[in-house]
Amino acid sequence: MIKKWDIALIALLLCLSFIPEGLFALSDHLTEKPQIEAVVYVDGTVYKTVPLSGHKGTLLFTVRTARGYNTIVVKNDTIGIIDADCPDKICIKQGFISQPGATAVCLPHRLLIEIKSARQTQPDIIPAN
Repeated sequence: MIKKWDIALIALLLCLSFIPEGLFALSDHLTEKPQIEAVVYVDGTVYKTVPLSGHKGTLLFTVRTARGYNTIVVKNDTIGIIDADCPDKICIKQGFISQPGATAVCLPHRLLIEIKSARQTQPDIIPAN
């Protein structure tokens, strides 16, 4: 038989079970969002750096080299290659990227777009001791 104190205890435990969720939501709200940027490399050297965090609208630019051209578009918080004169067009099929660590590559033109966190000082690796 369930008594009124059993119901009160169950209600109290149920309320206490939501405390961790509230703490996680509060800490996520108080922490700063990392600043994300896209770095465009040509032949291994930095060609252009584009901030993605908070970017609104569309930015279009073309990278021209002796090997050919790539047209890159920054749309809101994403970046991608939309046109190229390479033979296979795999770089266009990669689509838009926006997460840190993501890359878009055009091998025939030696072009690399890498998404990085602007405040990242060390790579996310675990050293093997």
